[in-house]
Amino acid sequence: MKRRDFLSLSIISLVLTPLNALAAVWNKTAFQAENRVDAEKGLSIFREIESKDIEIVAPSEAENGAIVQVAVRSHIANTEAIAIFVDQNPTALIGNFLFHPAADPWLVTRINMVETSDIKIVVKSGHTYFTARQQVNVIENRCGGSSRHDEPFKSSIKVRAKQQEDDREITQINAIITHPMHTGYSKDVEGQLIPAHFIQLVTIALNQQPVIEMQLGTGVSKNPYFTFNLNKAKLGDKIMIVWHDNLGYSDQADTVVIA
Repeated sequence: MKRRDFLSLSIISLVLTPLNALAAVWNKTAFQAENRVDAEKGLSIFREIESKDIEIVAPSEAENGAIVQVAVRSHIANTEAIAIFVDQNPTALIGNFLFHPAADPWLVTRINMVETSDIKIVVKSGHTYFTARQQVNVIENRCGGSSRHDEPFKSSIKVRAKQQEDDREITQINAIITHPMHTGYSKDVEGQLIPAHFIQLVTIALNQQPVIEMQLGTGVSKNPYFTFNLNKAKLGDKIMIVWHDNLGYSDQADTVVIA
């Protein structure tokens, strides 16, 4: 999970970058790997150390494997990136999240789990990789089968940036993106395979400078939801979120930090 694997871009260049160049940014080798070992190799992860300084908050049982909320916090000094894996998914790598100094190494999102499995977290700090696991028992998988494969695509973004009442030094970012996040493995109500259509790249910027960069796979739930904390935002600062998907669609939205 070398820093160059994310190819840090300014928010303006990300918006203007051609599709073929953006496709080159997304780590195809890691995200299309069918098992976790190969996915980790794709991120150049090696010699992992088990750590109690990685906090995973996830349900012990998930009634609906299509929407499993996961929170991850790294208490490891100088955390640069957090990767999420699910061993038993068709593709193991869920997401790879790069944190710039203005962002806390903490995130909340929702993921797909096709069956009972470990959630594995790998944290990168300098040249060292740390890891932790938590098992989630999936009671029922409800991924796919609820829509037609040829429904028209519509998307939107809702984003909020609010200083925390108990600590004005921390600004919490909440974002939800309307997107089908089709995995390419599910069938619609008519029994036809739904082609893969999912967000690959997301950047959150503070005053046009990236603070969090994400590469995502097919394991992120429909209508992706994210929560992050920034530690250097001030009232009135501009927050922008930009995403690009595998079919060439993109969108962006912005807001300002409020109290």
